[in-house]
Amino acid sequence: MRNTTVGVIALCFTFVLIANSNPSVQAYSQNNNQESKSHAIYIIGCPLMGTCFIPCQTTVVKGDTITWVNRDTVDHRIISGSGQRGPDGWFSSPVILPHGTFSHMFDRKGAFTYYDSINTYGQGVVIVDSSLNSNFVKLQKTYFSDWWCTK
Repeated sequence: MRNTTVGVIALCFTFVLIANSNPSVQAYSQNNNQESKSHAIYIIGCPLMGTCFIPCQTTVVKGDTITWVNRDTVDHRIISGSGQRGPDGWFSSPVILPHGTFSHMFDRKGAFTYYDSINTYGQGVVIVDSSLNSNFVKLQKTYFSDWWCTK
């Protein structure tokens, strides 16, 4: 009986060692446990020509959350779309009071422009993909350069 117990313990120990030494098992478990991250965009005073958002261009992984933080002394409202064409209906914040926040999780790939409905010339973009180094991200970062935010 004692030899059987020792054999079972040795077999379990061997299994644990093999499972922990297999890189594909570890990589699989790390990828499955990947948690979404939160990123902040700060709303600042909106000059006549310039952006209201720091940073104006944000790149995130699908599933991440953006939180807009109002660091201005006046109210703001974030709406997806553009100040020139209007809202696109994907997300919209309530009025964000000074020191208030608004969060939105980005669960699909794309380049999502947004603007401040109170100061429509203040605009920004969130670029979302499954990898921060993809060709899609590189292309979007080129298109939505810093000059885009201030036009």
